[in-house]
Amino acid sequence: MKKIFPLAVAALLTLGCLTACGGPKDDGPEVPPDAEITEKVTIRFWGWGDAAEQANYQRLVNQFMAENENIIVAYNGMDSGNYMQELRNAATNLPELFYMPDYDFLEYAANGMLKDVSSYVTEEELSAIWPQAVDEYYFNPRNNRLGKSEGAKLYGLPKDLGPFTLVYNKTLVDSQIAKLWLDREEIYGYLDPNTPMTWQQFRTVLKKLDPDPNDNLYGISHYEIEAAVYSNNANFFNDDASQQRITDPNFTDALQFIADLALVDHTMVEAKNQASTNGFQRFIASGCIFSFMGPWDCAQFWELDGLNFESNILPVPYNGENPDARSTAWVGSMGYCVSAKANSLKTNAAMRLAKYLCYNEDAQRKFYELGQQVPNIMEMAKDEYVNDTRGLIGDKDPVDRSVWLDTIDGFSDTDKIGGKVRPRYYTYSSDWYDMFTEYIDTQGLWTGAKTAADICAAYSKTFQAALDEMRANLG
Repeated sequence: MKKIFPLAVAALLTLGCLTACGGPKDDGPEVPPDAEITEKVTIRFWGWGDAAEQANYQRLVNQFMAENENIIVAYNGMDSGNYMQELRNAATNLPELFYMPDYDFLEYAANGMLKDVSSYVTEEELSAIWPQAVDEYYFNPRNNRLGKSEGAKLYGLPKDLGPFTLVYNKTLVDSQIAKLWLDREEIYGYLDPNTPMTWQQFRTVLKKLDPDPNDNLYGISHYEIEAAVYSNNANFFNDDASQQRITDPNFTDALQFIADLALVDHTMVEAKNQASTNGFQRFIASGCIFSFMGPWDCAQFWELDGLNFESNILPVPYNGENPDARSTAWVGSMGYCVSAKANSLKTNAAMRLAKYLCYNEDAQRKFYELGQQVPNIMEMAKDEYVNDTRGLIGDKDPVDRSVWLDTIDGFSDTDKIGGKVRPRYYTYSSDWYDMFTEYIDTQGLWTGAKTAADICAAYSKTFQAALDEMRANLG
């Protein structure tokens, strides 16, 4: 990492230099945020997603243009693997509106790449959507503080909130219950959308449903690191990302829990077979009983030909032996952000599109009907989305969509289901995460060569140096 991380920082500094050095200037008439657009204007809108998501967005963009005849939107949908590199390549000439992943937001906001859009929205408009979604796109450039606070400005509107929770193949569960003469009531007693399993209960269910390590069926495709870490009241670093926490026993126990699913229980895909098929593909091919799923996956599930099984979702398991642990999934987000260089006319047009996609009722209703996301509008999500009061979802899986809302809603005194933003959101660069996971791969955590505690102890100084360097570059 000592060799790689400075290169990553150099790339970030180059991005900042490209911003500061200027580029094509797009002057035009001054158009107030609330002014009607009376002349033709063309804006570029970049996003990513699979074919289903791109088709969904093109449909919504077409509807927007039909309702806003003076605004022409050139939508460019890309593969997620290429998107951020394409955005970096366009640093001096960014599209007027574009997706901004939460884990890259700090970098772009701190480098002055994004326009403050606070004057284009009202508190009344924002109050209708999930507050945690909006808060992610506030940033105070004076003290580099993320989140809504005094002096912070709004640099984007939320595209969505995406809780990544456990999903199971109900058809396979029923088949294994019949094949192995299992107690159906006992198994489904564990699979409760309102009561998360402990780690030990989950291991018990996996071993009951997948007792033969030599067959072609796995209990679970993989396990999300953040889900295990967060659900053991642990994190990669402290609240301001200044001090590493990977040597915390709660953190290393979470990693070891994942490793032991394959090494001890033999219910998770072993390391040598992880690369051959990703978790999602293995799950839809009925090669495993459990995997992980976000709301955006519905679009692909519903479009797949020949998908012949029922599925449902559950809260992620937590460490029941830790009194401070609660079921905590990671919740991803992306923002609709406007280029800092867009003139007032194009900013006005871009924000009209962003607001339409973010909280227009018809658009949000179409998004959930197409299996794209949980609605940003809270009341819509809690009523018609969960209960399908308009009949737009029908009998499509998953039935227990309330799990996603419970995850978004956070915790209460009696509620042990919640979610947390991914750790990369809090750091100037997101490269450290890939470097960390690559390190634990090469050191043999998943093959049993070394324990999680030993690996994290050996890496802690390198990780701390990375945190120090990121904070220094942030200013």
